[in-house]
Amino acid sequence: MKKKLMTGIIAALLLASPIVMPTVTEAASVEDLESQKAELENKSNDLNSKIQSQEETLNNLESEKANLESEVEKLQTDIDAVVLELKAQEQKLADSKAKIEKLKVEIEKLKDLIAKREEKLEHQARSVQTDGNTTNMVELVLSADSLSDLIGRVGVVNQLVSANKDIVTQQENDKKEVEKNEQAAQEEKVAIESLKSEIEVNKNNLVAQKAELDDKIIQVATKYDMTESEKNQFVKEQAVIATQTSVLSSELQQERQRIIAEEEQAQAAAKKAEAEAEAKAAQAEAKQTANSSSSNSSKDSSSTTAPSSSPSSSNSSGFIKPSGGYSTSSYGYRIHPITGVNKLHGGIDFGGGGPIVAAQSGTVVFAGYHSSWGYYVKIDHGNGLQTLYAHMVAGSLLVSPGQHVSQGQQIGTMGTTGSSTGVHLHFEVYVNGSRVDPANYL
Repeated sequence: MKKKLMTGIIAALLLASPIVMPTVTEAASVEDLESQKAELENKSNDLNSKIQSQEETLNNLESEKANLESEVEKLQTDIDAVVLELKAQEQKLADSKAKIEKLKVEIEKLKDLIAKREEKLEHQARSVQTDGNTTNMVELVLSADSLSDLIGRVGVVNQLVSANKDIVTQQENDKKEVEKNEQAAQEEKVAIESLKSEIEVNKNNLVAQKAELDDKIIQVATKYDMTESEKNQFVKEQAVIATQTSVLSSELQQERQRIIAEEEQAQAAAKKAEAEAEAKAAQAEAKQTANSSSSNSSKDSSSTTAPSSSPSSSNSSGFIKPSGGYSTSSYGYRIHPITGVNKLHGGIDFGGGGPIVAAQSGTVVFAGYHSSWGYYVKIDHGNGLQTLYAHMVAGSLLVSPGQHVSQGQQIGTMGTTGSSTGVHLHFEVYVNGSRVDPANYL
């Protein structure tokens, strides 16, 4: 589009020049003519330079667009893999629940059988206590009329003893079977809880990868300087490419859209709740500061007070390093490595690679994708204290919003997503919504 516009401008200038030149020749000296000729040549060179630059830009954009289509296909493949894994996990979850229900039925049957045997044994015990004793058993044997009668009576006694012994043995075996089934049911419940967490994490990764895909498409559309309608059309074209690339059935594609819609709503609600909590914390802090100032001003200047402790000056928070990497950039103002602008670097960068762990236990408030931070996680530790971990590897998020994490638990892997020049972890600490130097906590 812009290429055609530039070509049109050149053509207009070339057509206009024969008309202007005779007038200039008649009205000006040779020196003026040479000067104007040189000026026209300079303008022509500038124009050619601009056209060449514009062509290079357009070629670069075309290359970037081609790369985008390749990335769209790759991301769509990753998204498909997550959806298929989710489907398999949900089937496994359904199987586990069915297994638990079956175990419950078996346990109830065994318990009922055990109860009936217990009742029978108790009845026999009461009969022996009231109607018989060991003397009766001896008399039963001694009162035999003959040897054959004696053998028969001894056999009856043995049968009675053996029958009760078998009942007791079976009773013990069934009780052990109940314990075994209950243990299996408990293990299955633990497996289900673990599986549910994995499903939540995979759903969250699915939404994050979809967000990265959308972000890349919009970035390229913005660089093309498209109108809103052109941008919408471009987004639709990329969506068609993604759909054509997808190996999912129409049923699974609908399931994917349902999962994404639900997770996006949940993340939006989590963000809103976090913003409200930060606003309340900030108001409480401002009120506390005002009260503290009022209280201090009313005290005698000669009185001594203990210095108040602040999170930024205290190392008693019990934080651990979020990665095993070495520090490559500290908190403070610096020249941004990408934009070249002098701005605040609101955290500490750790180079190297490998796992990223929670610096302290807390609740995950966000785990997703951002155009600048890439894949990142934010954890709330209570008392207005939060930490942020950015630039993780795509699809490496191991936690989801609302999940409780313990100190040292892995939450992701160091990467270079978002605005990043290499593999590293960008780590931030927030106190009541404001960034502070993380060095004071590590």
